[in-house]
Amino acid sequence: MPISYPSASLLRRFAAILYDFFLIFALWALTLILWQLGFGSNTPADAQLPATQPLATIWVQLICYGETLLFYFYFWRVKGQSLGMQVWKIQAVNADGGLLSSRQALLRFACATIAMAPFGLGLFWALVNKERLAAHDIWSNTRVVYLGNKPYASERSNP
Repeated sequence: MPISYPSASLLRRFAAILYDFFLIFALWALTLILWQLGFGSNTPADAQLPATQPLATIWVQLICYGETLLFYFYFWRVKGQSLGMQVWKIQAVNADGGLLSSRQALLRFACATIAMAPFGLGLFWALVNKERLAAHDIWSNTRVVYLGNKPYASERSNP
């Protein structure tokens, strides 16, 4: 892939994140339903966390975080694009413009976790960076590029 693709705009990145969030939220909901079916609920009627299982919520959070990691890891490694990124025609690439390695995908996710934690401020770094790179792009030596109006063969073919 040529490096000549421009960096993706912040608006496209936000739109892809929102699209992915709905997919990930559905995955989390399914996980929580299965968790509930498998382990039941010890939550009393007042919906307060019981003192006997304070770690239950931590495990659920770790499982959901792991699912999110696997979601992005898979898509960044296989196509360079999550489903939201495909819709908005953007792609995560390495410095050479190719697909991320396993190490880069894991590093990108870890850096994005840190960069996005304080209200997404790491993403807003793209507004001040001359190459429109977010903090996690810089830290992981990756970038998100805009592929153009019709990057996919199915869009270019005439029926």
